[in-house]
Amino acid sequence: MTPLKQFTLASIALLTLSLGISACGSKNQSSQETAKNGLMSEQSQKSPEEKLTENADDLLGDAALAVRKFEREPSEKNFKRLMKVYDELQTLCDDEDLFRADRKLAAEADSTAQSVKALLETGLKRIRKPLFSESDHLIAETESHPVYLRKGEKLFLDFETQGNVTLRVYNADSHSALKTYAGKKAVHDSIPVAHTAVYVVELKPVGSQYVDFTATKSVAKAEDLSKDTPDIEEEKSECTAKDFGAQKIQGIKLKSVFEEPRKVTLRSQGKALFSGGGTRSVVAMQVPAGSTDVAYSLRISTSQSDQNADGQFCRRMDEKYKEIKLLGLPVYESHGSSSNIFRELLNACEPYREEEAYCNLYIFTSSVEAKKFADGKPVDQLKYNVDLSKKGTQSCNDRIPTKGVKTLYFGFENTRVRYSVYLWLESLATMPTTEYYRAKYVVKE
Repeated sequence: MTPLKQFTLASIALLTLSLGISACGSKNQSSQETAKNGLMSEQSQKSPEEKLTENADDLLGDAALAVRKFEREPSEKNFKRLMKVYDELQTLCDDEDLFRADRKLAAEADSTAQSVKALLETGLKRIRKPLFSESDHLIAETESHPVYLRKGEKLFLDFETQGNVTLRVYNADSHSALKTYAGKKAVHDSIPVAHTAVYVVELKPVGSQYVDFTATKSVAKAEDLSKDTPDIEEEKSECTAKDFGAQKIQGIKLKSVFEEPRKVTLRSQGKALFSGGGTRSVVAMQVPAGSTDVAYSLRISTSQSDQNADGQFCRRMDEKYKEIKLLGLPVYESHGSSSNIFRELLNACEPYREEEAYCNLYIFTSSVEAKKFADGKPVDQLKYNVDLSKKGTQSCNDRIPTKGVKTLYFGFENTRVRYSVYLWLESLATMPTTEYYRAKYVVKE
């Protein structure tokens, strides 16, 4: 057989197969359309009564499913689904056509609606809306958690601790206590809410310990489920120890050491050699009794001119302290804290810095060593506080823990050959004190 004939026969076979598949596909599509049309025809042939009873059966099935879901998980989502089903059942029961079409089904729909209504009335109290929660939370000091509650709601508390904790719940608006659980390791209780107000859940631990706690609430009305809990803003103010809600914090008292800045001139090495004058100087500072720290501000300049900020170090530190002392920061560095009151104060009151003005600063606690320094003895032969001293420092401020020292000696040295420098030294002492504040809570609607 010639190649041409082979090609022709193959083409004919392929065409025949294609036509067969096409015909088969058309036949299947035609069958599907016929079935679909038949179903639509069947539905269109149903009477209104049949359609109504069929819809009623479907709704009863949805109601049974919604009830099971809510019983298994009484959540806000499942409650709202149950409410939707109840509304649809009410509409169905009001339809007199259902009663005429199927009395038994109408009675079942009415009975189901009543059952769902009863479940809605009792189930609302089973829903818990979260307020706050912490797991494995380390607590060392008194903590307060404000919550906004409406009249008729109920507050649920679940607390477990390592050691003893005093838990108190009070009305922040009326300053009245609702309940106090003293020295407890576990609390699982509920408190009815008589008035719409801001309430505070206060935890006071005995030492540092880990706590697991959760606070939730139940609402009084179904429409309250969709209401957002308003934000609460806290405003702190100073108070006395006897005031309601007073919280104790560690504070400090600031006391100026110098009545005015100590001014020092350090001649350059060249000028001291040819025209006299010292390249070193010592300033003695008497540490006030009862103080734990000394803070100082050192301004260094190549000019003798005073600045407006000179002599204002103590006043500026005191003003800044009043701004930040109620922020809850620790006074000193502490583990896990990125900031503290002392660091915030010093950062806010830094003296003006000149790039070309610098000197060496040595801190002595011995008058003998300080005198040797002033007399010109080499520094490497002297005993001074290496951690607190600064070589080549520009204007700066810092804190010096006194640790029982009664007098500190600031030794200044200018090692530059050409330029003289001028210094302004200010200082204040700090004494630990106990201060009290209370919080006022404002609802932001």
